[in-house]
Amino acid sequence: MAYLLAINCGSSSIKGKLYHLPGSREEPLNDAASLSVSNISSKGEKIKIKISWKGEEGRDVEEEGEDGGDVECELFKSQLRNGADW
Repeated sequence: MAYLLAINCGSSSIKGKLYHLPGSREEPLNDAASLSVSNISSKGEKIKIKISWKGEEGRDVEEEGEDGGDVECELFKSQLRNGADW
């Protein structure tokens, strides 16, 4: 089975949908899963990750991570170490 992943990235969140690719152009796309990552770069807020599957294909996931502000700082530090040209 082939899939298509559509992603929308904002300043503090990532949202996406995973679709089954149909067998022909005439058939509609069918949702397989949706995902969201929120509170990226938000100081004092924990990053939240949620994946919701339609049907029996995968396992739903909902987790909290580190402080969102720490992620932004670590990404910036990583870019500086790697010589990013801003």
